[in-house]
Amino acid sequence: MRKWSTENTEALEGDILRDFCAASAILEEQFNRFAESGTLSDPILRAAVGKNWDKGLLWRLKDKTHNLVRREENPSLAVSLLDWSIGYIFHECLKLLESVHVDRHYAPRLKVFAQDHPDPETEKLFSELAGIPEDIVLTMRISVLRIRSLEANARKFFCRHFAGRRDHLRLARFLHDENDLARSVFGDDYKIFIKSVYGDEEETLHIAAARSLMESARLDRAREALEAALRIAPANREAMEMLKALQNET
Repeated sequence: MRKWSTENTEALEGDILRDFCAASAILEEQFNRFAESGTLSDPILRAAVGKNWDKGLLWRLKDKTHNLVRREENPSLAVSLLDWSIGYIFHECLKLLESVHVDRHYAPRLKVFAQDHPDPETEKLFSELAGIPEDIVLTMRISVLRIRSLEANARKFFCRHFAGRRDHLRLARFLHDENDLARSVFGDDYKIFIKSVYGDEEETLHIAAARSLMESARLDRAREALEAALRIAPANREAMEMLKALQNET
């Protein structure tokens, strides 16, 4: 088995979390639309899934989690279940796409057939077929509930996988740069996630992000990250020393 560097694997882990949050935000917007109007956007879902020759966000996310599992000789239970959950979400979205297609193209045609042929001989036939489109809508509701449940479990597996890894720069960088997205997707689990990684020292998230930004020569943004850390913990010596060093450089 090929040996992967820690830096390379951490980059992959950070990408997986970022893509999961981005995909979850897209799906949740569609699910809210479905609850309000009973419709889903075929183009948006299709773009998120993609095709074999043009993979979408969900497809790439599924491939990345498979890759992460293959990198470890004995993958942890958290990684294995995360891979299982994301793979299940991907295939459930494929099923949802099929249901959307059927609901959009087949259900309306049945209504047209019934309207164009109102004779008594076919009335019974159409009444028997009328329940099938309703079943499709029920199938879509079940898929939405299942995907949401899988996402909720995936968030818990992320908490377990990243627990105590406060020096994970790619993770910290994402949580700092895309904090609104992370909070939105994790919801009530966000504080649990942050505590699992950083304990009661949330400021270390921004300090690690600042270190990553400094390595990328993005000094202004590194300064912002350190200032964010000091707003949480004004007496943090590491943040103060790093900020002082940045000020001396400029």
